[in-house]
Formats: sequence, C-alpha cells, structure tokens
Amino acid sequence: MSNSNDSQDERALIDLNEYGFYFYMPDSIAVKNELGYFLKNHKIETYSYVAPTLLGEKNFDKFLSYTFSFFADGKEYFIIKHPFDEYFRTNSKILREKRLIAHHIDISVMSWNKEGFPYLRTSEEVELELLTIRNLNKWVDVFFDAFDYPNDLRKYISSMVNKQAENGIEFYVGKASGKDVSCFCVFRQQPYHGFYGVGTKHKFRRKGYASITLSNYIESIIKSDTSSKFCLQVQSRSSAERLYKKIGFEKSFSLKRFDWDPSTLGPIS
Repeated sequence: MSNSNDSQDERALIDLNEYGFYFYMPDSIAVKNELGYFLKNHKIETYSYVAPTLLGEKNFDKFLSYTFSFFADGKEYFIIKHPFDEYFRTNSKILREKRLIAHHIDISVMSWNKEGFPYLRTSEEVELELLTIRNLNKWVDVFFDAFDYPNDLRKYISSMVNKQAENGIEFYVGKASGKDVSCFCVFRQQPYHGFYGVGTKHKFRRKGYASITLSNYIESIIKSDTSSKFCLQVQSRSSAERLYKKIGFEKSFSLKRFDWDPSTLGPIS
C-alpha cells in the first residue's frame, strides 16, 4: 500500500497533467502558482476552474481569496475542484462562508499501472489511428457525436484541438471495419499519460470500443516503457467508471466540485 507522501506526489503529478492539457486551450487564461492551478475560459463555461496545490490546501482561505481575485473579484462563474478528504471537512466552514454551491457531480480521479496489465481488453479488430493536423476533423466528428455538444461550439473545439495538437497532445480515433467508432486524446507528461475526451459514437456503443481502444494504446506504450502510468477523470459511480475499473484503473482520489455563480448568489458579504 502506498504511503501518504506517495499519494500526495501522485495527486500533484495528476493535477499538473490536467493543468498542462487545459493550458493549450484557445482564449484561456491559465496560471500556476504555489497556491494552485487557475484557469478561466469565456468560450466554455465548464472549463473555468481552479484546484489547490498541497500548499493551497494548507492556506485554504488565502487560496480562495486568490481565486476570487483571479475571477474578477468574484464577479464571474467558476468551479473549484477539491479532494474530498479530512482536510476538506475541516475547511467546509470556509466554503460555506464563501457561499460556494456543492455540485451534484463527484469526480473519481483514476490511475493505471503495470499491475493492471492482465485486465486489458485488447483486440486487433480495432485499429488506432494517430491523427495529423490535416485530419483532426475526424476526431472532432466523433467527439461531437459521442458527447452531444451544441454545434455552435464546433468552431471553438476545432481550434482547441488544432492548438493542442500543435503543442504535442495526441488525438486518436478507434476504427472498426474501416469506420471511426471512438476517440480519445493523450497529454504526456512523465510519468503520466493523461486521457481526455474518451467517447464512442452513439450507434457503436455497447460493443466495448472505448475499453478496447484504451487497452490497445496502453499495451503499445507498456511494451516499450514499463514505467509509464496512465490517468483520467470520470464521473463517480457512473457506467464509465465501471468500464475503466474493468481494464485495470483504480481510484486514486475523489474530487468534490463547488460552483460560484454570482448571477444567482449575489455579491459576497
């Protein structure tokens, strides 16, 4: 069993991976300092969020003060993602005083390492295609079908994908019988490969394509580098979380999401 320091180190690396992925979103302002990770994006509301570092947790009131300052003194919508642990419970009074609203979605942060190898669900019937800048539209097509994003965001998502690809983020589609059936992207920041945007087209669901495409990718990486690790975030107690557990992912820690929406709450007293 890993000790507390190992868990803290793992969390710090996973948080950094997520920040690195979001850093390359167009029209975003991203800041990393000793208190935490801060990002705001006016195009996609759900990508306005902050997460404290370990130092930010120890100085939680200072972390929240910086957060409100970063988001125009609390006048803009944002989301705080915070581990649900003993420290959180100790500081729940501060959260209430800041009038943050608990979100209904809890997040499981999951990781995979070589102990999960026997659980992978690989198949030669699904081919992984690493996309180039020229054909990233294939990924966008699968992504929009899988997640039912509104079409008015297609232009922005396309520009995001292009910018991220130009900065080393890899975009894959899974192909079955020559058809694009699933998608995911990977941000590599050693030792972690962070998975984002994992999805399957509606008409190809319940065939195991998501688990197969991730399994094929993980196997190909582990064969050349057994020290590689993999991480992702998923809604807790969801079918997706159960899917990831079946191929060897384990929950590293949980996150609670808190919303600040001044349009409904009014100014801080």
